[in-house]
Amino acid sequence: MKTFSACLGLSLCFACFACTPPEEEVHPKRRSAREDNLQRYLTKAHEMRALAQERAKPLVQGPLLAPDTLKRFLPQTPDLRVSAQIFSQKNRLETAVREASAREAAEKAGAILTQFRDEAVLAALSAQNPQELAAKLTEKTTLYSQKLTDFAHSQQETSWSVPNAQQSLLSKQELKESVLSLLEDITRDYGPKCGQKAKAVLQKTADDYWLVLSSVKQRQDLESELARVGSEADRAFGAVVAQYGDPVFSLSQEQAATLRADLIAAHQEVENRFEKLYGKEAVLKTRDIFEKYKKYADELVRIPARLSRMQEGLNRAGESYRKEMAELQVQQNQELERRAALVRGIPLSVVGKKENGKQ
Repeated sequence: MKTFSACLGLSLCFACFACTPPEEEVHPKRRSAREDNLQRYLTKAHEMRALAQERAKPLVQGPLLAPDTLKRFLPQTPDLRVSAQIFSQKNRLETAVREASAREAAEKAGAILTQFRDEAVLAALSAQNPQELAAKLTEKTTLYSQKLTDFAHSQQETSWSVPNAQQSLLSKQELKESVLSLLEDITRDYGPKCGQKAKAVLQKTADDYWLVLSSVKQRQDLESELARVGSEADRAFGAVVAQYGDPVFSLSQEQAATLRADLIAAHQEVENRFEKLYGKEAVLKTRDIFEKYKKYADELVRIPARLSRMQEGLNRAGESYRKEMAELQVQQNQELERRAALVRGIPLSVVGKKENGKQ
């Protein structure tokens, strides 16, 4: 009986423990303190690993400004010197045509007056008396006055005529010489390479001008066709300047201030990342490096120079900035490693050997 009672008690105890759920099932959302600590450790480890990976990458990949950043400060006014040369030559051609027409008209008018004089003399010699002479002179005067009036009207209606073949050829030769003379100015203003590339545009412009002169028959057509040739020449020349232009220029105070603001904004982004990885003291060390970069850039763009030379100087300064920032980042990584070694109790001599091995 006692044995049965003991067995019954053990069975009841086992059933009681078996029916009691574990703590995780009673409080499914509650984690143990050990799990919380483990989770915090893992989160911190991930954060530290991410920071270590960021420190292994250069924070400054290159200059703070684009390699062609100075192009945006170039004058935006289009250079219309080629079309201006075309219309200057057109005006000279018009003057030449008018002068030739005036000489021709003067010769024709002179011929009419000579003929009138000759016939008046003959009338005077053939007249039998003063009355007959007066009548003949009145008749001749009336006749030639009408001829001169008709001639004057015809000249007004044809005050400008299309140039003849000889005038057109002469004008084409003059234009070819004048547009090619522009090469000296273009080379001076935009550099030798641009002048070389512009030569083909100028030669084509002279050929197109000659084609218009040889084909049009009306002044209105001449005006419109030469306007088209001028527009096409300006577009072609503008494309050459955009691609190969290397002008001499310098930045105004306002433009230099804009460039300086761009530099400062770009460096501030670097500072923010530097502070995140290395702290505020490290940020202060970046400023001396940046000040040299900014000061050099500010002085460089104020002195007139070729665009290519000025941009090369700016790019070199940016590359120096990148190198110095990379060196500073290496120093900061080494400093962090030394601090970590002290915390772990590793001798600094071991850390130094490790750093020398990396170098």
